[in-house]
Amino acid sequence: MALIEERRTRKRYPIRLEVHFRGTHRGKRFTGCGRTLNVSSSGLLIASDEHVRQGTVLRMCVDWPFLLNGITPIQLVAEGRVVRTYESGFAAVLERHQFRTTKRERESGHKSTLHRFATV
Repeated sequence: MALIEERRTRKRYPIRLEVHFRGTHRGKRFTGCGRTLNVSSSGLLIASDEHVRQGTVLRMCVDWPFLLNGITPIQLVAEGRVVRTYESGFAAVLERHQFRTTKRERESGHKSTLHRFATV
């Protein structure tokens, strides 16, 4: 049996986090949501019911599971490109990313995944 060579250069962490994304395909804007299956410093593997085409550029927001200084919720905000698609999700490489602070509760009045996680 031949061994398959691992081509990934970054360690992947199996972590499930809520992710919201938006992009444009053929001039039409779309939004979607899903959950990360794993995260690395260079990409995300996302499970989603949304069909996203390979090559699509996305803006992704991920509720981060830690609080800044133990108080302030943060979110990973990233721009990336879809490099692989699957029946139930896709993989995106990160081209730019930053962490931003967020409110404790979303404007809709629902607590974010991050806030619920931090208070459990």
